[in-house]
Amino acid sequence: MKRTLKVNDFFCGCGGMGIAFKNAGYEIAGAWDFDKYAVETYRENVGDHVQEADIKDLHQADIPKADVWAFGFPCQDLSVAGKQKGMVLKCEDCGKEIEIKPEEYTGNTVCPGCGCTDFKAASRSGCFFEIMRLLEETERERADAMPAVIIAENVRGLRLYLPVLCLEYERHGYTAHIERFNSKYWGVPQNRDRYAVVGTRNKKGIQFTFPEEQHELVPKLSDYLEKDVPEKYYLPDEKAQTIITQAMEKLEKMGKCHACITPDRINKRQNGPRAKAEEEPMFTLTAQDIHGVIVLEDGQTEESVIADISEETGLLDPNGCGKTLRVGGGAEA
Repeated sequence: MKRTLKVNDFFCGCGGMGIAFKNAGYEIAGAWDFDKYAVETYRENVGDHVQEADIKDLHQADIPKADVWAFGFPCQDLSVAGKQKGMVLKCEDCGKEIEIKPEEYTGNTVCPGCGCTDFKAASRSGCFFEIMRLLEETERERADAMPAVIIAENVRGLRLYLPVLCLEYERHGYTAHIERFNSKYWGVPQNRDRYAVVGTRNKKGIQFTFPEEQHELVPKLSDYLEKDVPEKYYLPDEKAQTIITQAMEKLEKMGKCHACITPDRINKRQNGPRAKAEEEPMFTLTAQDIHGVIVLEDGQTEESVIADISEETGLLDPNGCGKTLRVGGGAEA
């Protein structure tokens, strides 16, 4: 009789991995995330088995036996949208931080300060090594609970660190299979590249091949948006006017066209200026951002620019009411 395969879902977020595995017929054995709101969302999307926990505090005894470990470990330190701090570890004895350099990495990390080999993640993306630690603990103390397959997922910026992942997979008894996919070819209206790094346990002799992308049908966001949106979700007219006014003040020194993003929140943390000059890369947008593009033609006044924006971009509707936020572009993570 066939048994149901099980998966452990680390860095589970709102449940992207969990939903996919459930749809594929897997049982979720365990799921963890340190963000309480992600946990609440996961609980609604996937199930009550999720726990709020920091992976640095987990040990092998906390992890139920499962066939697959899936871990979309944090991307912030690898993404072009972040500060690209990279993978950083911290010595448990002397506290010295050690940056993982892919071109020099051998797998034998030793603290140059005290010679210790016991580390914790010091950057968010360094949490990849917490999964490796849990694998080491599991093999040492409960070898029969080692997963047959491990799956890491991360942004395009992972490319430089792929040799590190391959070496770590090999050190822990897995063969790495790597492919980069784009979500737009999988029925999702979003242009987003992601690496999948699948590790198959050598002792199991598993044969693995990636599924092929289909490029025939690329969905559009407009296919999924509601046509009639309640007024409460509209951007207030005074907010739209503030964005336009503040952007207009910057046109003189920035050029005739630039993108602006939440200009009224200038003290909020963001990597880079809140407005982009001509030919600069567009922002990576978040749900909190209000954005637009301001174009100033020769001889135009602010009033005529606002009229053009109302007619052409939909920032304001013909009656002067603010429209809902539209996704008009963004740099890929």
